[in-house]
Amino acid sequence: MSRLALLAVTAVLAGCSDDRPAPAPRPTEPPRVLLPGTLWYVEGTSLVRLHGGARSAIGENLFPSYDALPDGRLVAISSRGDGSAESEQLALIAADGKVTRVGPMAAQVRDPAVDPHGKWIVAAINLDGHSDLYRIDLDGTTTRITNDVAGNYHPAILGDDVVYVSSRDGDAELYKTGQRLTAFYKDDFDPVPSPDGKTLAFSSDREGPVRLFLMNADGTNLRRLTSRSDAMDEGELAWSHDGASLAYVADNHVFVRNVATGTERALGEGLEPVFSPDGKYLAVSRLRGETTDVWAIPLDAGQPVQVATDARLPRWR
Repeated sequence: MSRLALLAVTAVLAGCSDDRPAPAPRPTEPPRVLLPGTLWYVEGTSLVRLHGGARSAIGENLFPSYDALPDGRLVAISSRGDGSAESEQLALIAADGKVTRVGPMAAQVRDPAVDPHGKWIVAAINLDGHSDLYRIDLDGTTTRITNDVAGNYHPAILGDDVVYVSSRDGDAELYKTGQRLTAFYKDDFDPVPSPDGKTLAFSSDREGPVRLFLMNADGTNLRRLTSRSDAMDEGELAWSHDGASLAYVADNHVFVRNVATGTERALGEGLEPVFSPDGKYLAVSRLRGETTDVWAIPLDAGQPVQVATDARLPRWR
């Protein structure tokens, strides 16, 4: 077709279009928020790394912990999920996605924590029918720390010590290396040390419903963190990086409490809270039917940002 004929056809089509309604504008996508640091989470069955606005799928059957090595490698758990004798193992995840598995393979590996110098990892590992604590040096050496059929769980680093939960006396109590920290006929569990290692937050059902408590690193000055008097359990503690605030969950809702003043803010529905490195956001998972989505909630002002659908286990570094 000649150029002149093409122009004529174009003019006719343009004239015919005058009687047609204008097309609806295309919906605009919500603005992308550049979140600080590196946010890890599990989306579907894949571990995802979100950094600088870019998402990277790392691999299947990898579950992030709250800890990382000083070189930035995330400490995760590799699990087939079938509970067999060698189904789980610690894994170190580099920024480029390289996965290095360390330590023994076991029926269960839980709650890895990194020593302050990044030389070793302590974890609760089930090698012979019950959970005990093992130290995994990054040079390949594994050392058993506890040996009790009643079980030892949830290790965490408290200064230069390891704090953990043990059921050796019939109920769950808190211990650290060489010292029992709590002694009550109810259960004390889920120890979460403050960033400076001076304070230990933990959960306990000593008052009936599960409540949150604080004490000094040496076990003194035990006190309630919250003042709730209803029947709702409290849990899922997370410290802010400056140690000024604690986030927790009650009745599937997230609260942030200033430790010094006792003032508290409700942030709506959420589970698994974790602070961003700069303290400006709180990542949570929110229930949606039978699944969860990951959201980032700004702590100063603004609307929550949906990070991922069908996602859980947010961990911020």
